[in-house]
Amino acid sequence: MTSARGKQPTLTGSAVVLRPWAEADADAVFAACQDREIQRWTTVPSPYSQADAVAYVTDVAAAAWEDGGAVFAVIDGATGDVVGSIGAHDMRDGVAHVGYWTAPAGRERGFTSDALRTLTGWFLGDGGAARVELVVEPTNGGSLRVAEAAGFTREGLLRQRLVVRDRRADVVMYSMLAGDPAMAAAVDERPGTLDR
Repeated sequence: MTSARGKQPTLTGSAVVLRPWAEADADAVFAACQDREIQRWTTVPSPYSQADAVAYVTDVAAAAWEDGGAVFAVIDGATGDVVGSIGAHDMRDGVAHVGYWTAPAGRERGFTSDALRTLTGWFLGDGGAARVELVVEPTNGGSLRVAEAAGFTREGLLRQRLVVRDRRADVVMYSMLAGDPAMAAAVDERPGTLDR
C-alpha cells in the first residue's frame, strides 16, 4: 500500500505485531465481527457480511492510510494469528482518534493494551500526531481496562457523544500526549518499527 505518505509500516510491540491489512485477512475479520460484543460496542455493520470484511481489509484500510490515519491488523506475535484491529481512520488537527476491537480468543491476554501502546507510540512519533485519544462507553469494562493498562489519561465523561446503532451513548474520553510519563516509558520499551 503506497500513497504520498509512503508505505504503511509494520510495528512491533511486546506481544503483538501491527501490520497493514491484507485481502487474505477477510475471513478472520468476518469471523471476529460475528461476535456480539464487537457488534455491541463498536460501529461495525450489523449484521456483518463477508463483503463487509473484504471491504474493510481492502478499501476501508487503504482509505484510512490515504486520509492520514492508519488501521492495522493486530497479530499474535507468537502464533501469527489475527487477534484484532486497531487504528485511526483519519487524523485531524494532529489528533488521532483511535478505535479497536479484539476477537474473543485474543481477549484478556494483554494483546490489545500492547497494541494500543505500540500504535500510540508510532502516532506520537513517526505518525505525526500531537494527541491520541479514544472514547469508551462507561459500561464497557474491557475497553476501560485496556485504555488504563496502556497508560492513557481519563479526562472525563462526554454525555451522549457517540451514536451506536441509532442510540446516543455517554463515553469516557481518554488521551495520551507525547510528554505523558506512560508514553515516555512506552517509547523506551518499544521494540521497533519494521518496513519504514
